[in-house]
Amino acid sequence: MTLGKKRWIVAALLLAFATAAYALNPFADARATVRLVTGDPATRTCSAVVIAPEVALTAKHCEVIAGMLVDGKPAKIVKSHAVEDVTLLSVPGLACPCAEVSTVRPMLDETMLFIGWLYGDFKMTARGEYLGTTKDEGASYGVGVAPAGPGISGGGVFRVFVTGEVQLVGIISAKSVDGGAVRYVEVSKDALRW
Repeated sequence: MTLGKKRWIVAALLLAFATAAYALNPFADARATVRLVTGDPATRTCSAVVIAPEVALTAKHCEVIAGMLVDGKPAKIVKSHAVEDVTLLSVPGLACPCAEVSTVRPMLDETMLFIGWLYGDFKMTARGEYLGTTKDEGASYGVGVAPAGPGISGGGVFRVFVTGEVQLVGIISAKSVDGGAVRYVEVSKDALRW
């Protein structure tokens, strides 16, 4: 077999693998893990990310929602981070799909997905870029450029790999910093041991 034929075979195999990976629709997989957080009608809405059956993460400042429900199911606060804007929830009856939590921080300028329930009315998926980290109010946050608004807090920041794998890298805090960039709490398997 000639070198030219080998190159075509390798290129065809790579194309087949990439096509199969994207056929799985990683965007839909990531979107399915982000759920609506509601409560008493007089309170605002937020978002939450399912990381295991009956377990979700949301932003700590969403704890003010009275009678918190995730996907219509009563939620109980298990633990809040002492400094960072993230809270672990127990939600009996909440089923997967579940987000896989990343073990690696994104690279500078890497494209990521920001997913949350904007105004509690519709699930928004926006592409953004990783800009690095910042310190604010004694906590360290990841920063990305993406649109945000009320209700997106507690939503997820995801990396999407060429293989189609989608991993959760952060929980949106949604406070704008430095010209409209969105901050989020970086999560990792180690960080979730608090």
